[in-house]
Amino acid sequence: MPYSSRASIYFLSVGSVILGLHCFIRPREEYPRFGLPLEFAPRTPKALATSDSEDQGRVSPLMHLKGIREATYGLALGALQCQGNDAAVTTLMGVISLAGLGDGIIVWFHAGDEMKHKAFGHVGAFVFLGGWSLWRALA
Repeated sequence: MPYSSRASIYFLSVGSVILGLHCFIRPREEYPRFGLPLEFAPRTPKALATSDSEDQGRVSPLMHLKGIREATYGLALGALQCQGNDAAVTTLMGVISLAGLGDGIIVWFHAGDEMKHKAFGHVGAFVFLGGWSLWRALA
Protein backbone atom coordinates (compact mmCIF):
# COMPACT_ATOMS: atom_id res chain seq x y z
CA MET A 1 0.00 0.00 0.00
CA PRO A 2 1.51 3.35 -0.99
CA TYR A 3 2.45 5.82 1.72
CA SER A 4 -0.08 8.43 0.53
CA SER A 5 -2.86 5.91 1.09
CA ARG A 6 -1.68 5.32 4.67
CA ALA A 7 -1.54 9.05 5.26
CA SER A 8 -5.09 9.47 4.01
CA ILE A 9 -6.31 6.77 6.41
CA TYR A 10 -4.67 8.61 9.31
CA PHE A 11 -6.27 11.85 8.06
CA LEU A 12 -9.71 10.19 8.07
CA SER A 13 -8.98 8.74 11.49
CA VAL A 14 -8.08 12.09 13.04
CA GLY A 15 -11.02 13.78 11.32
CA SER A 16 -13.44 11.24 12.70
CA VAL A 17 -12.08 11.64 16.23
CA ILE A 18 -12.41 15.43 15.92
CA LEU A 19 -16.03 15.08 14.76
CA GLY A 20 -16.66 12.82 17.75
CA LEU A 21 -15.13 15.30 20.17
CA HIS A 22 -17.20 18.11 18.63
CA CYS A 23 -20.34 16.22 19.70
CA PHE A 24 -19.20 16.50 23.32
CA ILE A 25 -17.63 19.95 23.29
CA ARG A 26 -20.35 21.73 21.27
CA PRO A 27 -23.33 19.38 20.98
CA ARG A 28 -25.85 22.16 20.26
CA GLU A 29 -23.81 23.28 17.24
CA GLU A 30 -23.48 19.69 16.03
CA TYR A 31 -27.19 19.41 15.27
CA PRO A 32 -27.24 21.87 12.34
CA ARG A 33 -23.84 20.65 11.10
CA PHE A 34 -25.19 17.12 11.02
CA GLY A 35 -28.51 18.24 9.57
CA LEU A 36 -31.02 17.72 12.37
CA PRO A 37 -33.10 20.20 14.36
CA LEU A 38 -32.70 20.42 18.11
CA GLU A 39 -35.08 18.11 19.90
CA PHE A 40 -37.96 19.60 21.80
CA ALA A 41 -38.31 18.10 25.23
CA PRO A 42 -39.71 19.29 28.54
CA ARG A 43 -37.16 20.96 30.72
CA THR A 44 -36.20 19.41 34.01
CA PRO A 45 -37.34 21.13 37.22
CA LYS A 46 -33.72 22.06 37.93
CA ALA A 47 -33.34 23.69 34.51
CA LEU A 48 -36.62 25.57 34.96
CA ALA A 49 -35.43 26.93 38.30
CA THR A 50 -32.14 28.22 36.91
CA SER A 51 -33.40 29.62 33.61
CA ASP A 52 -36.26 31.87 32.63
CA SER A 53 -35.84 31.28 28.89
CA GLU A 54 -38.43 29.45 26.82
CA ASP A 55 -37.89 25.95 25.50
CA GLN A 56 -35.91 26.32 22.29
CA GLY A 57 -34.83 22.73 22.02
CA ARG A 58 -32.46 20.65 24.04
CA VAL A 59 -29.41 18.60 23.36
CA SER A 60 -30.21 14.92 23.49
CA PRO A 61 -27.84 12.35 24.96
CA LEU A 62 -28.12 10.67 21.54
CA MET A 63 -25.78 13.36 20.18
CA HIS A 64 -23.19 12.13 22.67
CA LEU A 65 -23.75 8.58 21.40
CA LYS A 66 -23.06 9.88 17.90
CA GLY A 67 -19.83 11.38 19.23
CA ILE A 68 -18.80 8.07 20.72
CA ARG A 69 -19.53 6.36 17.39
CA GLU A 70 -17.45 8.86 15.40
CA ALA A 71 -14.53 8.81 17.84
CA THR A 72 -14.38 5.02 18.09
CA TYR A 73 -14.53 4.67 14.29
CA GLY A 74 -11.59 7.06 14.05
CA LEU A 75 -9.59 5.34 16.76
CA ALA A 76 -10.22 1.93 15.20
CA LEU A 77 -9.16 3.15 11.75
CA GLY A 78 -5.94 4.61 13.13
CA ALA A 79 -5.14 1.58 15.26
CA LEU A 80 -5.76 -0.91 12.45
CA GLN A 81 -3.65 1.16 10.05
CA CYS A 82 -0.86 1.44 12.62
CA GLN A 83 -0.89 -2.35 12.95
CA GLY A 84 -0.63 -2.67 9.18
CA ASN A 85 -3.92 -4.52 8.89
CA ASP A 86 -4.95 -3.20 5.47
CA ALA A 87 -7.80 -5.68 4.96
CA ALA A 88 -9.41 -4.67 8.26
CA VAL A 89 -9.02 -0.97 7.42
CA THR A 90 -10.76 -1.56 4.10
CA THR A 91 -13.60 -3.48 5.76
CA LEU A 92 -14.05 -0.84 8.46
CA MET A 93 -14.20 1.92 5.84
CA GLY A 94 -16.99 -0.01 4.13
CA VAL A 95 -18.87 -0.24 7.43
CA ILE A 96 -18.36 3.47 8.08
CA SER A 97 -19.72 4.22 4.61
CA LEU A 98 -22.92 2.35 5.53
CA ALA A 99 -23.25 4.56 8.61
CA GLY A 100 -23.11 7.55 6.24
CA LEU A 101 -25.93 6.08 4.17
CA GLY A 102 -28.01 5.51 7.29
CA ASP A 103 -27.31 9.05 8.50
CA GLY A 104 -28.36 10.43 5.12
CA ILE A 105 -31.66 8.55 5.21
CA ILE A 106 -32.38 9.76 8.75
CA VAL A 107 -31.57 13.37 7.86
CA TRP A 108 -33.67 13.19 4.67
CA PHE A 109 -36.77 12.08 6.56
CA HIS A 110 -36.34 14.03 9.81
CA ALA A 111 -34.42 17.24 9.09
CA GLY A 112 -37.23 19.35 7.72
CA ASP A 113 -37.15 21.30 4.49
CA GLU A 114 -34.53 23.84 5.58
CA MET A 115 -31.86 21.20 6.35
CA LYS A 116 -32.88 18.35 4.05
CA HIS A 117 -29.97 19.20 1.71
CA LYS A 118 -27.55 18.01 4.42
CA ALA A 119 -28.59 14.44 3.57
CA PHE A 120 -26.62 14.73 0.32
CA GLY A 121 -23.40 15.23 2.30
CA HIS A 122 -24.00 12.01 4.20
CA VAL A 123 -24.86 10.10 1.03
CA GLY A 124 -21.76 11.63 -0.58
CA ALA A 125 -19.66 10.25 2.28
CA PHE A 126 -21.27 6.85 1.67
CA VAL A 127 -20.40 6.97 -2.04
CA PHE A 128 -16.85 8.23 -1.43
CA LEU A 129 -15.91 5.90 1.42
CA GLY A 130 -17.77 2.94 -0.05
CA GLY A 131 -16.13 3.47 -3.43
CA TRP A 132 -12.73 3.91 -1.85
CA SER A 133 -13.08 0.74 0.21
CA LEU A 134 -14.26 -1.15 -2.89
CA TRP A 135 -11.27 0.16 -4.84
CA ARG A 136 -8.93 -0.92 -2.03
CA ALA A 137 -10.55 -4.35 -1.87
CA LEU A 138 -10.17 -4.90 -5.61
CA ALA A 139 -6.63 -3.50 -5.86
